[in-house]
Amino acid sequence: MRFFTSSIVSRLGIVMMLCIGGVFWAASSAQAQGMFAPARKVNDRIITNYDVTQRMAFLDLLNAGAVDMRQEALTRLTEEAVQQDYAHRRGIRVNSDDVAEGMAEFAARVDLSAEEVVQIMRESGIDLETFRQFVTVGLLWRKVIEQEFPALVSVTDSDVARARDISAIRGTPRVLLSEIFLPSDPEFAEAVGQIMEMIEAARTQEEFSALAREFSLAGTRDQGGRLDWMPLENLPGNIAAPVSVASVGEIIGPLDLNGAFAFFQLRATDSTREIPADQIQLTYKRLLLPGGRTEANIDRVARIRANVRSCAELGGFATDLTDAALSEHTEFQRDIAQSDAIELARLDRNEVSANTVEGGNLVVVMLCARELQFEGRLTDGQLNDILFDQRLGRMADVKLQELVADADVQDY
Repeated sequence: MRFFTSSIVSRLGIVMMLCIGGVFWAASSAQAQGMFAPARKVNDRIITNYDVTQRMAFLDLLNAGAVDMRQEALTRLTEEAVQQDYAHRRGIRVNSDDVAEGMAEFAARVDLSAEEVVQIMRESGIDLETFRQFVTVGLLWRKVIEQEFPALVSVTDSDVARARDISAIRGTPRVLLSEIFLPSDPEFAEAVGQIMEMIEAARTQEEFSALAREFSLAGTRDQGGRLDWMPLENLPGNIAAPVSVASVGEIIGPLDLNGAFAFFQLRATDSTREIPADQIQLTYKRLLLPGGRTEANIDRVARIRANVRSCAELGGFATDLTDAALSEHTEFQRDIAQSDAIELARLDRNEVSANTVEGGNLVVVMLCARELQFEGRLTDGQLNDILFDQRLGRMADVKLQELVADADVQDY
């Protein structure tokens, strides 16, 4: 009886072990099935939960820093799915040698070999196939870009020139100013003196603007003397210094320029990175119109503004003048005469200003270029390549977003 009982117990134990084992096997099987279950379908391509977790680990290794790492992984995998489809529809393929070279190129960006990167990924739980697939899609999309988009992208000499402009460099201190220019001619001295008293007594931006509309000679009078944002380094040093420490609303002036008194009011500041003033070089033209502020000269300036689109065209308005009337200058910001520097500060490339009088001539100033000059400066060819790549990249991004928008995406 004892033997029978122990036999039953023994058999019961075996059955229980089999049952428990079956439960574990079933749980493990279910977990595996869940891991490889579809997370998203993009057109005819399935993205599994395993693909997502692998990409999340990959992004984490790359320090992607996404707020929602799963959503970021899904977004990347969706983009790669449509990229791969688009490439294959156009018969674009890559072979194993291309992929091996691409993996080595990826590793070289962090000064490692492909084998070292694979080992690091393996230690992070990332399969070799995940890395290989990532590189493969990148190579396919690169070939798409190289074949389809370059003919649609162009970079002109003007584009390169504009890219060199200080205005194209972000992160410079900027100021928002209003201006009033008054004539310094002796016959206006009494009236100008009274206007100066009113300007100095102004307490608000509205009061300053009202005075600009009524009395200023500058072309900004209709806007209440309001100038757009301008980099602080555009201003000559003796103006930039008081502006840089002025409080918003403060009035600076009068400044005695050639044939004019100038006042400026600081409306706002935007302080960011500073560019050394001794590296800023300006190219500009000066056109001297005899007679000062005559109606004929004011009309000529209006026609220049309306018709001249580049410095090369300014000479067309000097054909009836002496050769000395039109001159071109290339100087560093710090070396430019104060009256011209203040005029140039308000200008972007190919813009014109005419507020001062010199030797009985109305001075027309046109900015041709404002650029950084420093050791190691990029050549025009290098800058052309950078602009080309940027435009190519933007065009490819737009195409990718169109493909994603047109894709049939289904989440599970």
